[in-house]
Amino acid sequence: MISMNLLIKIQMKKKAFLILFALSHISLSASSQPVQKAEYTKEDLGKYLSVNTKYPVEAMRDNIQGDVVFSFTINKNGIFENLALIQSPDVSLLNSSRTSMSSLDGEWKPALINSVPADMKYQIVFRFRIFIENKPSDYKEQSRKLFEKQKYEKALKALDSGIEDNKYDYDLYDLRSKVKEALGDSEGAKMDENTSYNLKDLIMTIVDVNVVRKSAPLGVTKTVTVSQ
Repeated sequence: MISMNLLIKIQMKKKAFLILFALSHISLSASSQPVQKAEYTKEDLGKYLSVNTKYPVEAMRDNIQGDVVFSFTINKNGIFENLALIQSPDVSLLNSSRTSMSSLDGEWKPALINSVPADMKYQIVFRFRIFIENKPSDYKEQSRKLFEKQKYEKALKALDSGIEDNKYDYDLYDLRSKVKEALGDSEGAKMDENTSYNLKDLIMTIVDVNVVRKSAPLGVTKTVTVSQ
């Protein structure tokens, strides 16, 4: 027969186990909640920056292109801070982008982690591109149509070109992940899926600053592009 003391100890252990199980379940549920990104409340951030960013005349004249990338933090109080340059191909493109960034005067909603405001670091990408006669290719739309028609190899080629031109667009990686999965490349699909997930959290917006010319300017000797 089990003694009263032993029975009490068994019951206490059961209670302790149930409490620990409940706490761990709550912790797992909380950690699985998605992070809500910070938000610029005045207006659509991408559209605002696109309208207010000018392609410098000297950069157009010399056919200078590339990506200007800034990092910054939106702290838990919704304050924009710690603006820092990550990369820039040219001073004129940098100055134009920085002027556009400095014009932001709206308020921010901070990021939320498990519904609690938190400091969060982001990046904004300014993509300066010059096109001769033709407008920029819509790689996403092309690849989606090819994917729907099960033309996976052609879709992959279109997405490779799109990512080579814009390595910050998480939608391109997400779609390429699906294409690679359809082609049987599970490892490559998983890598693209992870890249898409990370970029979605990191990139606040991508600002396209495009110029379309009828012909190339005479005497062009300098073209700058950025790759990592």
